[in-house]
Amino acid sequence: MNSDLTYHFAIALVRSGKKAGTLEALAKDLDRVVRLIAAERRAKFFLVHPLIPLAEKDKFLKSICETEVVRKLVLLLVETKTLDLADAVSSQFSAMVGRELGTIKATVETASALSEADRLKLEAALSEAVRSKVALETRIDPSVLAGVRIRVGDTVIDNTIETELQMVRERLAPQ
Repeated sequence: MNSDLTYHFAIALVRSGKKAGTLEALAKDLDRVVRLIAAERRAKFFLVHPLIPLAEKDKFLKSICETEVVRKLVLLLVETKTLDLADAVSSQFSAMVGRELGTIKATVETASALSEADRLKLEAALSEAVRSKVALETRIDPSVLAGVRIRVGDTVIDNTIETELQMVRERLAPQ
């Protein structure tokens, strides 16, 4: 049921974005807003609190959403008590936008920020590897002490020191 709902929300966003020519802007805005809500517990608490009027929640969303379509979607999710679907809707929508534009979304997680030159080199290498244009998103993850973790679709390339150490532990463990 939830996956059907997620799919229908994502399809509605694709249709709206195609009609207005704003697919990429909607995808970026939705992703940013969903990550902000997930990262800021107070924001999520505010949006789901039953005693806070919907008008106040809408006012807050106007301050964080760059597009009216994303604001209306998040407000609808709040109103229908399905805000927990926001991340799944964003992922589904991003995948649909990628297919629509011929782009694959990839995420790289590192301990510190990549230089622009390194980011561009990695994006080019991934594009060549998957034989498609790659939209690379970089994230700093404090749990990554060294190395990188790359996600392209369902594929995860984990070249972090933590994973390497775990593999060594498993090889050295008595059998």
